[in-house]
Amino acid sequence: MGWIGNIFIVLGLWGIGDKKRAAFIFSIIGETIWVIHSLMIGMYDLAAICVVFAALAFRSWRKWGTSSGI
Repeated sequence: MGWIGNIFIVLGLWGIGDKKRAAFIFSIIGETIWVIHSLMIGMYDLAAICVVFAALAFRSWRKWGTSSGI
């Protein structure tokens, strides 16, 4: 399950490098998958940091606004 999350995170980082606002959504999805996976295996510290990274991606997505292209 973690590999799927990593795929979304890498897609998100790649898209951010291309200045695509929607790429943050991929990062949020990837981090959400990691939160679920971490909770399932009892790694609450990893889940907590993934929540922080997902929140940062959400903040960045909002701050870029629609002018950056979706």
